[in-house]
Amino acid sequence: MNLASPSSFDPLAYPLDPAWFERPDSIHGLAHTRRVLIHATRIARARDLDPDWFHSLVLACAWHDIGRTHDGPEPEHGRRSTARVGQLGLGKDVEPPILERALFAVEWHSLPDARAVERAVTLAREDFRPEVGTMLRVLWVLKDADGLDRVRLKDLDPTQLRYPCSQAMVAEAWRLLAEMPDPERTLP
Repeated sequence: MNLASPSSFDPLAYPLDPAWFERPDSIHGLAHTRRVLIHATRIARARDLDPDWFHSLVLACAWHDIGRTHDGPEPEHGRRSTARVGQLGLGKDVEPPILERALFAVEWHSLPDARAVERAVTLAREDFRPEVGTMLRVLWVLKDADGLDRVRLKDLDPTQLRYPCSQAMVAEAWRLLAEMPDPERTLP
């Protein structure tokens, strides 16, 4: 799989395994994950993301909802998704900085931005990690890509998206949903 750059990456060809998900046909399953991956690739192209950051972003998109147990509000599913990555051995061959950025984004994507920033600052202070800036950049792109797919719930607020390029993609999000709908279209 060529993850060299967003311009050469095909999000439709990236392998997503239904076995990663408890409910692969749900509104947070495979179709949603594929759309998030497509949105993230478009944002990454617009933001000219570094190839290593992009690799982290692709992994974060693929894994972000694999810890979900239902389709309602579930703020801690990011933490469960990172645990599932470990249980499934998905990160075993990934270079540590790439994996660390991806897991940070997965864990914090379902929580308020302020909490993620707080955690990043703590990591920088305690571990003297220069990576926290890139960890947050990967997280923000994941959150915007995930947010764009809120069109499926009819509750996308474009002002909540972090990047102007993301805000400009709302019409594309509606088109993508029409092209790739979820097998299940209702909340439980």
